[in-house]
Amino acid sequence: MIVCNGAGRTLLGLLVVAMAAAEVQEKLSPQCKQFLYEGTLPRGLEEQPFKKICQFYGGRPRFVTLYDTANHIPVYSAYTFKRSDGSKKVDVPWMYEPQLSTASDSREMQQFPTEKARRNVEDAQAVLDDYSDSVIFERGQLNPDEHQAEPNDKASTYTLTNVVPQVREFNVGPWKTHEHTIRKRLNNYCRGTAYVVTGVTTSGHTIRRDNINRLGIPSYLWSAYCCIDFEMGHGSFAFSGLTLSIRFNI
Repeated sequence: MIVCNGAGRTLLGLLVVAMAAAEVQEKLSPQCKQFLYEGTLPRGLEEQPFKKICQFYGGRPRFVTLYDTANHIPVYSAYTFKRSDGSKKVDVPWMYEPQLSTASDSREMQQFPTEKARRNVEDAQAVLDDYSDSVIFERGQLNPDEHQAEPNDKASTYTLTNVVPQVREFNVGPWKTHEHTIRKRLNNYCRGTAYVVTGVTTSGHTIRRDNINRLGIPSYLWSAYCCIDFEMGHGSFAFSGLTLSIRFNI
């Protein structure tokens, strides 16, 4: 059963309501639009100064991220779900997007550079030190590795441009349960391509380092998917979850 002609447009509208290595692109290339239903970005953010990233790893595009260089977090990541057993790839170092700092640099996501070079990176994006001293928050992927199957697809999710601060209890609790539920539903009932978009709305609070605002803290995480060929009764679905960060005096 194919439903995304109507449901996909509803999905894109839902994202607007919910929101009220790699390559930075002004306009996404056709090879990067493959991760978006009908090659269309979620609407409502056209006037915002966010960066479109086509996340390249191992010489191939893997997913798309809209990135907020002021808050140093992704607004959303868009990807195609790959049927998987939910296993995690735990031996991958965290990476960054070089083109957010130098437009002429490699389009591939890369491992973090030396201390001196890192200072040129952190103006436009998160770095590992932004999370290292946090007791409450941990790195939460928007495109989770458990929604990918091939090793390089899994590895590509370990870039800080795909990560937002999440309260640990939320990340390993309700949100992880949600990710598992989506994986099982799409594994069992989706017969075609499933397009997924997962993103955040920010709270106005930030994580600070050296008395400088470094990371925007989400107030909501939301996710929506569209499967173009699914079994009756298991189609497009949208979900939003309230993070616990708003309860803290940040």
